[in-house]
Amino acid sequence: MSKLLTGKVIKGVGGVFTVLTSEELRIECKARKKTRFEGSEVLVGDDVSVSDENGSFVIEKVIPRKNALTRPRVANVDKAFIVLTVKPLADFLLADKILVNCIREGIRPYIVVNKSDITEKSFIDEVEEDYGAVVSDIVVVSAAEKTGTERLVSEIKGNVCCFVGQSAVGKTSIMNALTGREEETGGLSKIDRGRHTTRHNEIFEVCGGFVADTAGFSLLSESSVRSEELCLYYGDFSAYSQECRFNMCTHTDEPDCAVKAAVGKGELPVRRYERYVELYKELKEQERRKY
Repeated sequence: MSKLLTGKVIKGVGGVFTVLTSEELRIECKARKKTRFEGSEVLVGDDVSVSDENGSFVIEKVIPRKNALTRPRVANVDKAFIVLTVKPLADFLLADKILVNCIREGIRPYIVVNKSDITEKSFIDEVEEDYGAVVSDIVVVSAAEKTGTERLVSEIKGNVCCFVGQSAVGKTSIMNALTGREEETGGLSKIDRGRHTTRHNEIFEVCGGFVADTAGFSLLSESSVRSEELCLYYGDFSAYSQECRFNMCTHTDEPDCAVKAAVGKGELPVRRYERYVELYKELKEQERRKY
């Protein structure tokens, strides 16, 4: 009878998976065909059961996931660090989209303000005003000067995490500051792409946890969220939405909207509300084109 091991998939290349077992062993495995046929394609980040058949390791079962992302293809993400900077100027609408999808997928979101060495306090104040009530924490760092990263170390430990955001905000530079490595900026890993591209996904052991390779990472598409349910992912609206005149208020054009009233009174940040309306309209337009 084969011995069963448990572990986490930390790398996948062309159907071969590297599993870090509970005994801290790294083993290379293939997935038994029925595992994939049951609709449980093996993803990096999966917790799995592995059989040991005389030194040949086979993934027998994928433990039910808490979430599964598509870009990159990684499962069981615990935390997302949304990186914002003044240069390039922060794309707050993108940050809002990522936040919506974090909440949808049960991922704890954090804001990381990078390049603090060139950042005015007014920018940090703006970030705190817009996001202080909706993220787990706002961490201010300078990857260039290797300052402020201690909080990230404590948050990564024991978790599967990802750094997300627009290009050139310093995601790889932050990783270099955390690990002491000097990877090229633009992505954690370089993959040789020949005539036939090999599917490659990986999570890296960092600071006692794991960080997903997020080169070119767009997280999730907001198209998976319907326009009428968008407001459900704005927790800062919930304290006011119960007072709206209409139960299904979208907080856009309806009369007697308590959320709009709160914005007018300065109780909710104007900028974040305006971006909410912009995203709502984007989703409505996507739905119009689709149907």
